[in-house]
Amino acid sequence: MRNANAFLSLNVAFALALQLLVSGPLFASGGDESDRLARGIAAHDAVRAGDFSRLGESLELLGPEGWDRPSLAEAYHGSAMTLEALKAKQDGKLLEALGFIDTGTKEIDEAVRKAPEDQDARLLRMENSLDLCETSPVDRSKEASSDISFLRSRWASLSPECRAIVELDSGRLSLAGRRLGEALGSWRSAVRDAPASEAATRARTLIARYGE
Repeated sequence: MRNANAFLSLNVAFALALQLLVSGPLFASGGDESDRLARGIAAHDAVRAGDFSRLGESLELLGPEGWDRPSLAEAYHGSAMTLEALKAKQDGKLLEALGFIDTGTKEIDEAVRKAPEDQDARLLRMENSLDLCETSPVDRSKEASSDISFLRSRWASLSPECRAIVELDSGRLSLAGRRLGEALGSWRSAVRDAPASEAATRARTLIARYGE
């Protein structure tokens, strides 16, 4: 982990990342407990889009009690903790922000450890890890790469929209490794897989920025 002072130069990076984040919940559920989970995910994603007034709601709804999919709830709760880090950073509490990231990523990793076949938890960790790589001093590229490899091994079971998300994030990881050609190829695959999806829209933006 790099020094906490690295947070001081990240205002622009955080703003750019927020513009690229998914605007709604990625994953659907059913049933009473899953309705609470869906509401928690919706609050979580509202925070990702910049509405920090819903952070407390997200953390409360995604708490540990009585889940039919406890690992997914735990993963989202951990992700919400990393969003709390963003709020702490904006308030100038840099060490506190790093503490939230540490706690949140441990929760996400534990959720994946408990349910390694849960594709939704893997998708979330992949997204969250790359967000942190791009907007904080924390390097989560290893976790992102692991989840991309896992999801590619389950390719036939993924929806076109999920495949587009994986291709989008594969490109983000390649870009971080200075492999621009690979990144552009992944983003073009995202557009082909689900041209009307949010991931494809983000991919087109990145293609225009880096390739055309």
